[in-house]
Amino acid sequence: MGFPRNDFITEAKLQGRSQQFITEALRYADVLDGKGLPVIFDTSHLAFMLNMSHRDLVHIAFMASVFYKYFAIKKRNGGYRRIMAPYMHLRQIQVWINKNILSKVQQPEYVTAFVKGRNTKMNARMHENRAYVLKVDLSNFFESINVRRVCAAFMWMGYESSVASCLAKLCTAKIDDYKYDMLGERPEIQTLFDELMQRHEPFLIQGAPTSPALANIVCGRMDKRMKRLSQEMGFNYSRYADDMTFSADDKAMLPKISLIRKIVKEEGFTLNEKKTELLHQGTKQMVTGLLVDGRVRVPGTYKRDIMRHIHFCQKYGGRDHFNRVMHGKAYGREWLEGRIRYVYSVEPEAAKKMWAEFEKIDWGY
Repeated sequence: MGFPRNDFITEAKLQGRSQQFITEALRYADVLDGKGLPVIFDTSHLAFMLNMSHRDLVHIAFMASVFYKYFAIKKRNGGYRRIMAPYMHLRQIQVWINKNILSKVQQPEYVTAFVKGRNTKMNARMHENRAYVLKVDLSNFFESINVRRVCAAFMWMGYESSVASCLAKLCTAKIDDYKYDMLGERPEIQTLFDELMQRHEPFLIQGAPTSPALANIVCGRMDKRMKRLSQEMGFNYSRYADDMTFSADDKAMLPKISLIRKIVKEEGFTLNEKKTELLHQGTKQMVTGLLVDGRVRVPGTYKRDIMRHIHFCQKYGGRDHFNRVMHGKAYGREWLEGRIRYVYSVEPEAAKKMWAEFEKIDWGY
């Protein structure tokens, strides 16, 4: 349902609003409505749309940093990954913002992450069977985007400054001193947040549902610069979150790392120099976890690992096998199913054979 223009005009006249006020308000509303975005005139209007009091909205927006819990999860290759997750009330607000505002912003085809209907396979296919594949990675992707850049993104969409500022505050946070101190009981976890503790401005939080779409929007100008460059030089370009990939059949057609670094820096990001990689034909060319030398496919090691688990599940029983390899975890069947579904999304025929063997497993219940 679009903006009720006629109802607005009638109500504004009943309230004695001037024609200039009505004209300016309609001009503002038409811009947002034309983009399929909800019309929000001010923060009181935003609170109404969120079904909450203006006082509560302002409190959460200005105190957003305290509405997160901090913890860490173990990485598969060792060490820990830091996590900041919003509490339920803030998360519900962010889900509304993501669904009603951010999801309406269209992304070009070369942006393949955090967009409905796009995935790692789509990203990899843009670089299928190319002689040279250059991969670069952006450091601290979400955390590099501060509240000012997020506010600018909402203003770019068409929202007036106070609304844009409020939305930006609801979608960003910084490390809370008290919660950081509480992590002192586990120094190995607290250390993960040391670098973020040094940041004085709120930034995008990796665990917030609004961060992926906002990151894509903020990267818009950088992506357009890379795409224009690709059209001039003749290479292919795509970005999957913080992974940027360039490919061509002639090495001379690829952009220099120094040029990529310059553009990335000008757009407020930093390259993770350790993850820069140039792959040529004849070597294992992988893009977002998929092989692209020839047709796009799942690595053989991944598929063999699935078949190995299926074999032992058939031999010892599904529950007994996963109790040995994932002791204390109750999701072995779901984990294995998920891996087969991933293969199916890329190589349906290979996955069908896996499903046939998977169905033979006795799970003991």
